[in-house]
Amino acid sequence: MDSSSADALRAASVERQRLDRESFQRAYQDVAPALRSYARRTTGSEDIAGDIVQEAFLRILGRPLPAMSGPELKSYLFKTATSLMNDHWRRIAREQRWRQLMVFGRRDSPHPSAQGAAAGTFQKLKPRERALLWLAYVEGYSHEEIAGVFDLAEKSVRVLLFRARRKMAALLAREHTGREVKR
Repeated sequence: MDSSSADALRAASVERQRLDRESFQRAYQDVAPALRSYARRTTGSEDIAGDIVQEAFLRILGRPLPAMSGPELKSYLFKTATSLMNDHWRRIAREQRWRQLMVFGRRDSPHPSAQGAAAGTFQKLKPRERALLWLAYVEGYSHEEIAGVFDLAEKSVRVLLFRARRKMAALLAREHTGREVKR
């Protein structure tokens, strides 16, 4: 079999696995009300529930899926919605932690001038340093996950994070005391 025949066969196989318009509409009519109710009761918000349902269905719209019966597709959509809600709650928790850090600075700092110092200081870091610190301490990524994002060795991530933390600490100390900190 030549490569063009193999490509055509793969394309035909993928197309058979995508939901056609009628199947998608049927799945939406059958599953969306229950999925919306589940998301609304779980999140406590009609707006968030609507976003969750929309995103769950968008994820199956253009994606090749394994052949699924109606109940299997419903289960898949509920699993997707649950994952989306978990992502939502993690994002909310991260944003709250970050907001506290930006507003209150270090929690153990007795000096009011230290409150909020991190917000402006963070912007003084290079974009890569900000990204590393954000992924590690706000998103909670492991060194291995960060290495995957930046296409680096895990040991390199450790070194880069160490340097970024040290630079952030030095900038905060300089702003607080008005002088350089010896490294």
